[in-house]
Amino acid sequence: MATTMRAALDDGTGLYTTQDVPMPEMFEGAAMIRVRQTGICGSDLHMTTRREEAQDLPSGHEVTGEIVELPPGNHNLQVGDRVAIDTVCSGRACFDCRFCNYGQYRHCLNFVEDSGGGFAEYMTRRPLGLFKLHDDMDWTDGALVEPMAVSVHGLRYAGMKPGDVVAVVGSAPIGLSSIASAHAFGASKVIASAKYPQQAELAAKMGADIVTGAEPGELADRVLDETQGVGADVAVESVGGHQAVSFHEAIKATRNQGIMVYLGGIKIPMEVNLFDPLIREIKIISSNCYGIIDGVHDYEVAINLLASGQYPYRDAVKHCFELEEIAPAFKTAFDKTTGAVKVHIVQN
Repeated sequence: MATTMRAALDDGTGLYTTQDVPMPEMFEGAAMIRVRQTGICGSDLHMTTRREEAQDLPSGHEVTGEIVELPPGNHNLQVGDRVAIDTVCSGRACFDCRFCNYGQYRHCLNFVEDSGGGFAEYMTRRPLGLFKLHDDMDWTDGALVEPMAVSVHGLRYAGMKPGDVVAVVGSAPIGLSSIASAHAFGASKVIASAKYPQQAELAAKMGADIVTGAEPGELADRVLDETQGVGADVAVESVGGHQAVSFHEAIKATRNQGIMVYLGGIKIPMEVNLFDPLIREIKIISSNCYGIIDGVHDYEVAINLLASGQYPYRDAVKHCFELEEIAPAFKTAFDKTTGAVKVHIVQN
């Protein structure tokens, strides 16, 4: 195998350039994966605006690809398998610490050192972080498993129940997957907000019964109207970023003794008046990444949801670019006037 590969790195100013870099390290127990498709996540955009030093390893965590090398052992995998890759958690976990022993790999105490992500031709991860795609799933589906798993985990971890009314703040990719997950888990009604027309259209396709605008108070007021003043059993904050309006909107939409789960990575300190949720006994739950709940990994649930064909998440992928075109890909992902919802980097 070659000693170098093509990869995209941020030069520290927010500009990605594709260059030759060393092949990723084959650490003990690692598999090698040929990357086929990688999504640009909102967190990738946020990190680009805040990064002050040039990258020495490629990022990109919404990844799918083909196994080209496996370590010894029985992994229920074989070379040539098409997989979705948990790059963050089980792909790097030790499987021997307190958290790994009950399937919460996000909190592993002994992660292997990061060997690089999906904005590259190849990457390495442990076989237990590789999840086989169904035969009728393509690379676009595979690269959507990770953002679907984020919402699957959030609602499972928060304890959403069939029959719950679910409010979703925001209909960007994580909001869309939250809508689909809530619908699949038996929500009696899903009410979502959307900032852009392309998001509103997709929100309805993904299972939202009602889609509102994104002005402050608009979603919460509609939720209260639809529930005779009660509020949502579960509210999901999916926006994050350098604002906190969405966090307050989610709390406002939650019923007394309800659950607000926030999935969006809010990047700024924020002031929150906790007296109102205290009086109303609201559970505010933070959720990050994915793991095993009730014996089933969130990636497996996400793969099954996507393979069902019931949720047209792939319609969110309106723009695809080659790895060598990653700079205009990021520019498109930033500029929602392009109609962008999810932008993918494809490698044939």
